[in-house]
Amino acid sequence: MGQASSPSDYDFLNSGGSVLYSPDYNTGQGNCTSVEMVSDLLQIPSFTGSSNPSESQVGAYIKRIEDYVDTKTGTSFRPITYFDEYHNFEFKKYGNNRVWFDAVGFIQLLHPDVRKIIKLEVWQGNSWRDLASATATVEFNSTNTGVTSEIVLGRPDGGSHEFPSGTTYSQFNNTLGPKTSAQELVYLINGQYPANTIEFTSPTNKRHKYSTANKFFYATIDSENQNKVVISSLLIGDDGSACTISATGTGITTSNFTDHEEMARTGNWWKIDNEGRIFFRKNYPYHEQNSIRVSYVSGKSRVPGIITDAATKLVACEILRHDDQTVLIAESGAQIDIKGKYDLLKQEADELLNMGKETVFFID
Repeated sequence: MGQASSPSDYDFLNSGGSVLYSPDYNTGQGNCTSVEMVSDLLQIPSFTGSSNPSESQVGAYIKRIEDYVDTKTGTSFRPITYFDEYHNFEFKKYGNNRVWFDAVGFIQLLHPDVRKIIKLEVWQGNSWRDLASATATVEFNSTNTGVTSEIVLGRPDGGSHEFPSGTTYSQFNNTLGPKTSAQELVYLINGQYPANTIEFTSPTNKRHKYSTANKFFYATIDSENQNKVVISSLLIGDDGSACTISATGTGITTSNFTDHEEMARTGNWWKIDNEGRIFFRKNYPYHEQNSIRVSYVSGKSRVPGIITDAATKLVACEILRHDDQTVLIAESGAQIDIKGKYDLLKQEADELLNMGKETVFFID
């Protein structure tokens, strides 16, 4: 049973009194806390772009602390993308003498609280079959090498995202061959660090991790054809089938967004989001070992008050620890000194995080 909401939940949409459409660490608005909550806790003036530390620097603290919170509790309170998680498949017959099953098998994902199944691929003998979301493809040919090109992805609301070729951080490098071009386009769409290609392409700057595009699309390399990029819509269910794709430049082949998903209790498959379970009914793998491959977004949709309290206190600890030169926080002999404040806040935060850890029960 999942808890839908609580009056004490943290809501980043209204933090600081201004409406935000997503967390923005550059302005100090995180998934679990904000610069306003930190300055209120420390009883100091608000952080600004010119303060020391600035609101963007406090935002960097918040980003690191939220990762610490996720690791400490074993639960993510932010949307985290997991790519190519492999599972074995055990076929189960339809029932026995006492029980009838409405699935031929199921898998348990490594991370619960599923927000979106990006790709649910099953190996059916000679190819992977995707059972989730809506996808399009872009395939590069060697004749595209060095050719001025552009990929455009369109959304159902009329918005679009352009991905041109080139050598800057906002372009994909297609001067070294089709496989490098494909990998570069994946990194550009996802806003990822170009780990596999950076030594060859040497981009002039880092890519934008939180661009508008990667809120709507997620790209991967086709494992059976490294010249091909598979682009999945991140819209709910199969809404992404209304997205569009186009390309300019020779040596590029595209396929339109296609709906793969028939997810229902009586459909091809169904899921229990908070448990991270996927049940297969009509379409399933034909082999057992490593025959299911899943990419998905996971993370709790609500941030409890104790998590917000812990994150706020831990960010305050970071500021206290780096306050030697700025002297933001006053200290008097009649009150708790800086070290005492740090120790107290750190202890309280860790106690709260221990309370927020997930508990797993194994029943024989």
